[in-house]
Amino acid sequence: MNKTITVVIVTWNSSKLLPALAQTVNELEPLCNVVISDNSSTDDTLKILAEMLPWVEVMKNPHNGGFGYGNNRALEACKTPYVLFLNTDACISVSALEVLLEILEKNKSAAAVQPLIRLWEWPLITLSAGAAMTEYGRGYDYDFMHFQPFPSVETVEVPAVTAAVSLFRREALQATGGFDERIFMYYEDTDLCLRLRERGYTFLLAQSVEAEHMMGVSSNRRIADRWELESSTYLARKYLSGEKCQLPAYWKKMELKTRISLLISRKPWFWRISTVHKIEKLPVKHVDLPDSVLQDIIAPRPLRMPFNRSVDNTKALCTENDVIFGPGWLDGRIDNCGFGCIQVPARAGSLMFLAESLIISGSLALWSKNGAIIRKFLRVSERTGFKADIDEGITHLYLVPDRRKQRIEIDNVSFTS
Repeated sequence: MNKTITVVIVTWNSSKLLPALAQTVNELEPLCNVVISDNSSTDDTLKILAEMLPWVEVMKNPHNGGFGYGNNRALEACKTPYVLFLNTDACISVSALEVLLEILEKNKSAAAVQPLIRLWEWPLITLSAGAAMTEYGRGYDYDFMHFQPFPSVETVEVPAVTAAVSLFRREALQATGGFDERIFMYYEDTDLCLRLRERGYTFLLAQSVEAEHMMGVSSNRRIADRWELESSTYLARKYLSGEKCQLPAYWKKMELKTRISLLISRKPWFWRISTVHKIEKLPVKHVDLPDSVLQDIIAPRPLRMPFNRSVDNTKALCTENDVIFGPGWLDGRIDNCGFGCIQVPARAGSLMFLAESLIISGSLALWSKNGAIIRKFLRVSERTGFKADIDEGITHLYLVPDRRKQRIEIDNVSFTS
C-alpha cells in the first residue's frame, strides 16, 4: 500500500512523553510514514524511540535549533503528498486522520486542515479551533481553554491552523520553504500560515473530528514568555510595520505599559528590554499581505479569544477519597476561564460539596461527558450544598458557572461509594 501521509514529529528531551506518543504513532502506521526529528536530546529520548518505535525513521539533528528547524529537517525527508505535523504531547486517531485527508483532497485551495483539538483527558475543553494573530503579532488559538460541550460538526474556513495537530499539502510547504527558522518557539505556525495566505491558500477546521493535546509540557511559563515575546516582536516587524520593518508606535506603547504593570506588581520585567532589542537588530524582510488577508488575520474576535492557562492543581480536594483538582482552578477557586475540573475515583458513588458564589449570583452546574448532572442557583456569599450521583467509570467532571465572573469556591468535598 502506497502511503500518502508522512507524520512529522519534533522531539527534544521528550522521554516522559514517548509512551503515549508511541501508542499514537503505532496506531497510525497502517496509514502513514513517520519521521521523527530529534533536536539533540540529552536525555533517554533516542534510546526509548529505538525501543518503542524501531520501524520509525529518526533524524538526529546536530543541535536544538527550535521547533521550526526540527520540522524543516524532517520535511526534507518527506516524499508523500501530505504531511501531518504532530506534537509529542498530542494524539489523533486513524479515523480522524482519514477524515482530514478526505477534506483536504476535496478542497484544492486549502493548504491545511486541523481537527478540533481538545485538552488531554478533558474532552469538553477546547485548546484549538483554528488560529489567528493579534495586532501585536501574537498568535493565538481560537477558543483556547473554553468549555464547549456541544461543538459544531461543520468544516469551516479559519485564518490559520496550529502545527500541534494539522494536515498540510507538501507542495504548499515546499512553495514557502517550510518554517521560518528565525522563530525558535511559538507562533511559527502562524507565520507559516500567513506566508501561505500570501500565496492564495486557505485553511480549514474540521469540527467533526477531534484530537487531544496536553498543555504546558513543552516549556515552563518563564521560558515560554521570553520565546513568545521574541516571536511576537519578529512577526510585528515582518507583517505589521511596513517596508522599513520598524515596530509600530502602538506596539511600543503597549510594551511600555506591560513593563510598567510588571514593575508595579514587582514581577521581573527588565529582561523584556534586551529581548525586544535583540529582535529589533535582526534583518527582516517585510511580507506585504493584501489588506483583506491582514484584516481577516487580526480582526477582533472577543468571543474566540483565549482564556488564561489555569493552574492544573494536583492537590486533593478530598484526601481520603482521592478527589483532586483538575484544570481551571486558581488558589482553590474557579479561575476566569469559567470552569473547574474535578477528578474522582472510577467507581460509582456520590460526590458532595458546598459551593459559594463570591461576587455575583448565578447558577452552577456539574457536568460529565454525558451532560449536566446537577444544576443549582447560588446567591452571593451563601453556601449551597451539592450532591451528585456519579456512574461507574466517570472520572472527569466539570464544575461550570453560567456567569464567568461568579468566582466559585467549594469546600467540604467528599466522595462516598
